[in-house]
Amino acid sequence: MQKLVEERMKKQESMKKGLKGPYSVKIADDYTGIWRKERPVINHELCIKCNICAIYCPIGAIEKNETMDIDYDYCKGCAICEEVCPKNAIELVDEKNFEEGGK
Repeated sequence: MQKLVEERMKKQESMKKGLKGPYSVKIADDYTGIWRKERPVINHELCIKCNICAIYCPIGAIEKNETMDIDYDYCKGCAICEEVCPKNAIELVDEKNFEEGGK
């Protein structure tokens, strides 16, 4: 996550001159807690590593490495990544089912 913070801060510095109004590249630094009802799970066989999910993640919980990785300590379960995935490679799974050995 630190790598993503550094990338966004660099991008922010280069964009300041052309932006008007409020803007943010803030990465969430608060843990999700127990309130998340669903978690996104990536099907790596369908994933083409296009990075769109990481770009749209509002808190920067997704990173592109060898595979697309989700940091569940910070993921809020907002489902934006599922909506923007062009290959439908991300599915929301009920948190209880996941903990019980589900997907």
